Amino acid sequence: MQWFAGHLSLLAGILADCLTFAGGLLLARDGFQRLKDFYESEMDARFREHFPDLNLVNEQERQARVSERWAVRGLLLVAAGFVLEIAARCLETG
Repeated sequence: MQWFAGHLSLLAGILADCLTFAGGLLLARDGFQRLKDFYESEMDARFREHFPDLNLVNEQERQARVSERWAVRGLLLVAAGFVLEIAARCLETG
């Protein structure tokens, strides 16, 4: 029990970091879902089926790709921050 009381701050910090990381994952998932929804739309699938060699990029697809790129960058930043926070917390108590 004494160990737990002494490390309560560390455990709370790690829990906060994990929740922040989970929030970043959810936000990144939104960007990936947007592009997935675009490609799974029925109209788009029929169009690509009839015109497989025609490569058209409309505004909606461009926006979905930009959103996906930002989601990947954000996810990488959140993951790097998570690793650094956990390392810092472990070093300050070690």
